[in-house]
Amino acid sequence: MDDSTRRLTLQNETPYIAMFVVRRGDMTIARLPGLAPGAVQQVPTAQTYTVVATTVLEGNTYTSAPIAFTGAMGFLARIVQHQAQGTYAFELVAMPSSDPRQLQFQKTTIGPVTFQVSANGMPLQSVVIANDFTMRTLQIGDIYSIYAVINGITTETVTIHDPDAVIAVVEESDESYALEIR
Repeated sequence: MDDSTRRLTLQNETPYIAMFVVRRGDMTIARLPGLAPGAVQQVPTAQTYTVVATTVLEGNTYTSAPIAFTGAMGFLARIVQHQAQGTYAFELVAMPSSDPRQLQFQKTTIGPVTFQVSANGMPLQSVVIANDFTMRTLQIGDIYSIYAVINGITTETVTIHDPDAVIAVVEESDESYALEIR
């Protein structure tokens, strides 16, 4: 089956609104803020994401252009000097990842850089690098972790390998909720 057609199905079988968080490895791939009672939502397990980088230089905030990606990728945030104009440009460069199961983030700037990963315009996760030439990685293997928050209570996290699984949040007793894999 083509990875682009794989979808986790999330179901809310409680009388309250449920918020689901889905991670693929270390990367958050979905953050559903309000699944109504009885509602069902499908989450693609392979989709296009965007990343932007932000840093502060001499009191000014710089934000890179967004880069779209799917799967493993490397990103380098850097400030480039244009001597002829006497200006600086902050840019984010995409490069192949050295590991097919990782997103890799690096910077060469002095100040901290925040990499913001989004999907469909919705922020999902931030990666902050404070030290120069340090690489931060997010594993993006085929292990999915899911939890839900219902009525202010967080369920235990379930871990699955099936990108087509159905996960339902159910009420076990008064104010006790659990995720069931179906």
